[in-house]
Amino acid sequence: MRYRPLVLVVATFTVFAVTMAAAWGGDPPGNNGTVKVAGVALGAKGNEPHLGCTFDLAFFGFDAGPSHAVATFDLQAPSGAGRLHEDGAYIGWDAAGGANDDDGTLFVDLTVPIQDAGVVPTAQGYHVKLTVEAQGSIGSDVKHKTFWVRGCGGGEGEGEGGGEGGEGGGS
Repeated sequence: MRYRPLVLVVATFTVFAVTMAAAWGGDPPGNNGTVKVAGVALGAKGNEPHLGCTFDLAFFGFDAGPSHAVATFDLQAPSGAGRLHEDGAYIGWDAAGGANDDDGTLFVDLTVPIQDAGVVPTAQGYHVKLTVEAQGSIGSDVKHKTFWVRGCGGGEGEGEGGGEGGEGGGS
């Protein structure tokens, strides 16, 4: 009898959690959705912190509805400052399904925008900040990542090619 209040609390919480999970049907409210940057052959669905100047931006696990993502790419220190590129995609095709729920992919080529910016690369290339605004998303609708691109042409110390793999940035 000593543990009866604890058992009652645990049982009540369990019933509540199961009921809410069933009601949400695998599409819980909140900050659903993540974005990943990877070389053009986006296979591992993971971030690559060092990319070529052309890459894929993939959207996973966003909510169904009128969700449209706007991706902006800006130079980040030490590479300079200023807007490089902006693009958008519809991402509300289906209910949030977690990390493997592919909601769309943008092909991005920063070659010309970086050349037009007239910036000089560092040994790692150009430092870029990505901001994604997913209008219509439940919870926070802004996501950020920073990563390096190289192989954009015209710069010393800039090797060709893409990623070295690994996890980078946040979602």
